[in-house]
Amino acid sequence: MCGRTACTLAPEEIRRACRYLDRQGRHRTPQWRDGDQNKYAPSYNKSPQSNSPVLVSQRHFQKEPFFKGQRCVVLADGFYEWQRSKTEIQPYFIYFPQDVNKVKNDPEELVDSEVWNGWRLLTIAGLFDCWKSPVGGEPLYSYTIITVEASKAMKGIHDRMPAVLDGEDKIRRWLDFGEIKAQEAFKLIHPIEAICLHPVSSIVNNSRNNVPERIKPIEPDSAEKSNRSGNSKMMLNWLAKGSPKKAEPAPSPTVKTEMQSFKRSSASLMQSWLQKPGGSMAKRPRSNRDSEIP
Repeated sequence: MCGRTACTLAPEEIRRACRYLDRQGRHRTPQWRDGDQNKYAPSYNKSPQSNSPVLVSQRHFQKEPFFKGQRCVVLADGFYEWQRSKTEIQPYFIYFPQDVNKVKNDPEELVDSEVWNGWRLLTIAGLFDCWKSPVGGEPLYSYTIITVEASKAMKGIHDRMPAVLDGEDKIRRWLDFGEIKAQEAFKLIHPIEAICLHPVSSIVNNSRNNVPERIKPIEPDSAEKSNRSGNSKMMLNWLAKGSPKKAEPAPSPTVKTEMQSFKRSSASLMQSWLQKPGGSMAKRPRSNRDSEIP
């Protein structure tokens, strides 16, 4: 896995998309650490050098020192991988299957409550570290993504894949370093089949290209045209509406699944996500400056 992802939600949207139930069954929404939301900029093309949203346990900030290799969850709309053959290299976008009964086609419907009815974020197991300069200054946080052998859904694209945590319980257990020790937590790390993927344009090859077309499905040049994943069609419909959540980003500081039920019901979600009302393409993801906080 090359480490290239897309994460196009604004900071407030990321909070809502990560809403969870605590042990008492109460709904909770994660909080950004002070100032961190201003360091993050939504992007269709995040390289390893950019700032990305990561979930960590609050307990890490309630004691010293930080230990190396602390567990975290890396958030993304999806990630990119390149299929190599003798004649060409084809990029793919890989993401979670989407529930068409939950995901709203109209992004305007997403700002009415704390409940998130938008695109389901991919949740990837990772490890993070914190470095503090001996001469002072702001701590530097970094993370690494854990990879595993590719699942059957991914093997045709690459021989490795990120360790995806599918479900709220797996995320909670991975982050709970106090009660879930490393040996038990590592049982959560394995390939999964519940992913979707579709081919995308080669403009993704240049990390400076931060445009919606990066994740838009393209028509393969073969008989596979008729087999486009239903979830890729869902993403098209989602992108076509052109959410106000997808405007100019703030400056940054420094497969196809075999779940047939998705194939029939998600024909136009990605298209609505990519385009503004009236059919024009949304140019850039929205920044924190444009966020609408419910």
